[in-house]
Amino acid sequence: MPTPDTVRPTFITATCVLAVCLDCATPFGYDDSDIHFATLQAARRALEESGWSRARDAEPPGLDVPADVERWRCRDCTAVRACAAFGHQPYTPQPWFDPHTGVHFQGGQICERCSACLAKPIRQDPPADYPVPNPLARHLYWDRVGLPEGADLATAVAVLIDQANTVGQLERWDAYLTAHPDAALRDR
Repeated sequence: MPTPDTVRPTFITATCVLAVCLDCATPFGYDDSDIHFATLQAARRALEESGWSRARDAEPPGLDVPADVERWRCRDCTAVRACAAFGHQPYTPQPWFDPHTGVHFQGGQICERCSACLAKPIRQDPPADYPVPNPLARHLYWDRVGLPEGADLATAVAVLIDQANTVGQLERWDAYLTAHPDAALRDR
């Protein structure tokens, strides 16, 4: 049995630094995880390296602003402010084809800096006989209480349905390519 002098406490109070964007209040982090820093200097270094910018226009005037009074903006808010001040950087993406739906997109413009859509692309829908897979064809429902072996049965049926869907999709493609021989070069 450990003595009370050798037992560590369960809860420890710690102080950390969490950076948030001045404009959108988004915390600094990755993949929906906030990053906590041990010091202001570590937080400042990480913000500088990741593309955040100082919001000097929102800080008190003066040459030497203390670190705990600094204001920062995230990359997205920095880009939006830059585009508002200097204009967008238009970029026209390459034409794009979605083989699952048969839809072609071409034209349009987006801003390279802030990713704003400046002009919508032109959407060209596929022909009526384009072989679009049915994503709802695989749903299986079974009662866990009334049919306990249903999990194994549902798994076996799912394999059969997948195989039947694959064969059916290939047959639809063959029929589509017979009707549209030029599609073999662009649609697959």
